[in-house]
Amino acid sequence: MARDDNDGGGFTGKRNKSYRELDAQRGKSKYHSRQDDPAQQKLERSASYQKYKTAADALFTGGELPEGLAKTFDPEGKRKAQKDALRKVQESETRADWVKGVVDYLEKYPDMPEDAYFLDSLLDHPRERIVDKALAKLEALHEAGTLQKKLPKSLDQRLKSIELTGLDPDMQGRAKALREKLRT
Repeated sequence: MARDDNDGGGFTGKRNKSYRELDAQRGKSKYHSRQDDPAQQKLERSASYQKYKTAADALFTGGELPEGLAKTFDPEGKRKAQKDALRKVQESETRADWVKGVVDYLEKYPDMPEDAYFLDSLLDHPRERIVDKALAKLEALHEAGTLQKKLPKSLDQRLKSIELTGLDPDMQGRAKALREKLRT
């Protein structure tokens, strides 16, 4: 099919731009990033943007809340104290320190945290009462649908261990049921 040019169809010497080049001119290309944009770079280097970014990261990664939000949501500082206590338990150097730290933590904060990795580690605790509470919390997280997002790799083996070596038949059955639910 013949090309319809304004100048009569001859060779003009002008090169047609590709769609990629046209998109790059408009700033919409998948090959053109926001990092190439000087205005975006200037914004990201600003002190206020950095402060906002660190506060947002802390909020969503479980870190320390920004000052304004901390006053609103946690005026007494209980959240920070609980996170510090949990971190101290997780950083225990010996198993005996860990066992004692878990008992102390649960006496001070009786509600189990929603941290699947911590709950997974509690399934290996020598006290059956603590293992039972951790298993109940894991079951509740599974029913709520939040356990599938952050599933520890060792959870299957720990549940199997409870299933095979647990002294309480009820707990063995619950561990087996949860293990089967997680596999589907």
